[in-house]
Amino acid sequence: MSVSVTAVDATSPRSTPPAIAPPARLPRRTTLLAGAALLLLSLVQRPPREFVYDAARYWLGSLALFTRESAVVWGDLELRGVLTPFVYAPPALAERFVHGSGRWFVLAENGMMIAVIGAVVLPGIVRAATGGRAPAPLTVWVCAGLTWVVLGGFAPYPLMDVPAALLFVTVLWLVAGSARWWALPAAGVAAGVTLNLRPAYLLAIGAVTAGAVVLHRFRGLLVPAGAVVGALPQVVFNLSRGAAPGLTPPGTSGLAGFQAGYAAYAVRYDTITGSAGPPQQFYCDPAMARAVAGHPVTSVGGLAEALLTNLPESALFLLKKVGAALAWSAETPYSVGAAAERYDLTLPIVLITVVGGFGLVLAPRRGVGLMLAGAGSAACLSLMTSATETRFALPLVLLGIAGCALLTRLPAARLRSPRLLAGAAAVVLLVLVFAVWGLAAPLPAGPATAALCAAR
Repeated sequence: MSVSVTAVDATSPRSTPPAIAPPARLPRRTTLLAGAALLLLSLVQRPPREFVYDAARYWLGSLALFTRESAVVWGDLELRGVLTPFVYAPPALAERFVHGSGRWFVLAENGMMIAVIGAVVLPGIVRAATGGRAPAPLTVWVCAGLTWVVLGGFAPYPLMDVPAALLFVTVLWLVAGSARWWALPAAGVAAGVTLNLRPAYLLAIGAVTAGAVVLHRFRGLLVPAGAVVGALPQVVFNLSRGAAPGLTPPGTSGLAGFQAGYAAYAVRYDTITGSAGPPQQFYCDPAMARAVAGHPVTSVGGLAEALLTNLPESALFLLKKVGAALAWSAETPYSVGAAAERYDLTLPIVLITVVGGFGLVLAPRRGVGLMLAGAGSAACLSLMTSATETRFALPLVLLGIAGCALLTRLPAARLRSPRLLAGAAAVVLLVLVFAVWGLAAPLPAGPATAALCAAR
């Protein structure tokens, strides 16, 4: 990361003594050290013996690229983005040559992506939000340390969460901070690929796109144009399958309706690993389940109707979803089941998200800060309107990391404001209350129904 240095005449009495290192080198050295630390922390983890559930499906799709098997079938590309098999193609190729090596290469690839997120891109967002000043070493280390808290548990798995997170924060970085001609089109392409990997980012990407138009006026329209270009592989795939030339996989509409059914009463869904029993763990809202048990929701429109016609219960239900999505544990992105879950990362994740949200609002570059806060609000809305999993909260928490790092760049006197401290404490407490409330009605492991939840 480059830092501008003003030249000083060596004969001037105010010149910097030669013995002092140029200040431009310190952030770059810090970036390298922080990135290396994140990569090392990833590599010292032990990968799972085998990948299961969603991770297994993505992995099989990648493996099929190098065999005679169909990546469409094994990668479930009727429901998943056409680009998903290519994300972990390098580890899959290694597995093809040396059996058992692929899981270690997955760890290395994720470690590199985590390093870029924590040591390069998030500090770059902070730099953009503070008017282009180079990030201080403390800023870089705050970003790196909090990134490891959030993403460390994702490193062993070939899920789409880490690559989509990297693309998403890159979109933010390019829209907020770069004046180069190619930055906005590149941000758009990255946005299109992000949505292909993780459609759950749709509302957050939409908010960033709107922010790009506000910040850059007509040039901001290059972002949605680039997003269409990033989605073209999916259009080509759909046409090759005889489906409509849409920007999403052919089975998206059916999947959306299926998800809407759960989203009408399920507060959170987890996938249990390491158990011989069913992998599904649902937490539900009995009041909402009773409201929809007689006429189940089967579409996004039906979900909206159910939420609007069951106020105020539905408003509390939506807040429970956000709180529960932030109730992480050391097992995240998976779970060990409601009875054994410890939720030991809940307080750190809530603090990062809430305190970081205040940091975004206080950003020196008000327009950039509001764009980032808008993307966070859109991520909250995504949590409210989906069959929520903890990993769906990842874009919101990453924005919180950027906000926390922003606080290190603000005057200490501003941060000691009693009103600000009291407001942050109140919001943290409120989120924790909704998290506990939202997780208060777990169902037995296995598939869920509204009738089963209503009987709680």
